[in-house]
Amino acid sequence: MKKGIKNLEKVKYKVDYIITHCCPTSVQAILSRGRYKKDYFTDYLQKISEKCEFKKWYFGHYHNNRQIDLKYILLYEDIVPMRIENFKNKKCYM
Repeated sequence: MKKGIKNLEKVKYKVDYIITHCCPTSVQAILSRGRYKKDYFTDYLQKISEKCEFKKWYFGHYHNNRQIDLKYILLYEDIVPMRIENFKNKKCYM
């Protein structure tokens, strides 16, 4: 988690895509209508979502395929092609 924050700091919290297992707490609340409880990890992702500029956030923990809103997409069995423009001029951090 610390490494994730350091990598986001390197790019000033501006990325094209975020791909995680879980989603931020606020998105989880919308998705589950209160069935799932927040935890340390969803709260960590919540802080990132509030600070980070991104185009799309993909996650899959909840075993469904659903677009939550324009930015948050729950993927389970669907495959989504990702386009990275000028890849050789971009830096990738993992």
